[in-house]
Amino acid sequence: MTSTETSSLILHGRRRASIRLRDGVVLLAADGVQRRIPVAAIERIDVHGPNGRRLAVVLTGDGPVAYHLRCRSAPAVHEFAQVVQRALPVRDADEPRLDGSGLVTEAPLERATPNRVRQLWWGLGGAYVLVFVLLVVTRAGVVPVLLWAVAPEAIGGGGFGVHIGWKMVREAWGMRTRGITVEGRLQRSHWYNGVEQYTYAYVGNQGEHRELTSSDGGAELAEITYNPADPESAQVGRGTTGWLVFGAVLILLLSPLLLAGVWFAVVGVAALVV
Repeated sequence: MTSTETSSLILHGRRRASIRLRDGVVLLAADGVQRRIPVAAIERIDVHGPNGRRLAVVLTGDGPVAYHLRCRSAPAVHEFAQVVQRALPVRDADEPRLDGSGLVTEAPLERATPNRVRQLWWGLGGAYVLVFVLLVVTRAGVVPVLLWAVAPEAIGGGGFGVHIGWKMVREAWGMRTRGITVEGRLQRSHWYNGVEQYTYAYVGNQGEHRELTSSDGGAELAEITYNPADPESAQVGRGTTGWLVFGAVLILLLSPLLLAGVWFAVVGVAALVV
């Protein structure tokens, strides 16, 4: 009988190795290979090693074929072993065993796409620390060191504010020029952080059913305005002037901070060059 046992438990080992049970198949990812081990090919599950942190999947057959995975959590290893053990078929002691290794299939693992954003931040952080150390070691002066020290805060704060302001202006302008207004019906309400939230259901221009949760509203029926090009940009009512003004004010107020941060960084780097 084919097992369809599935478990949500996942064991993680060294070097990004992992093992899980899905639809009666143990999936073992290790050393760049994904192995599919049907429970029919497994003789038993052993737990050994220091404090029971090592899992061994022993296959059926005459040869001692086993796959191992070491996990930091001993309770997780024992739990996974019990899950797989329950999924194993019931066999008589004298029942002939198939060669389990012949039932195992292997396929190369797809390499994970590198996180470019994380790599960029690590690179920028390393460059910042390097320049700071060089400024101190070369005794470039107190002013360049101080300006370089506060440059990230100015650039980060100003850049984040300008980004938020630009997003508000863009969404509000898109709502004003391309927005569609439909009628929404109140579905439910709840309190979140001391503010009552209202959830409205509405039907878009293509017949799609959508919901919007907002602190605005409260009436049984309300006008919902959304941009078909960006359906996630939706609001209760049709007013966009406030968002346009607020976004523009953010850009005007925080652009000087962003420019100042860039100037601070330029002064710091220039102190090394000159």
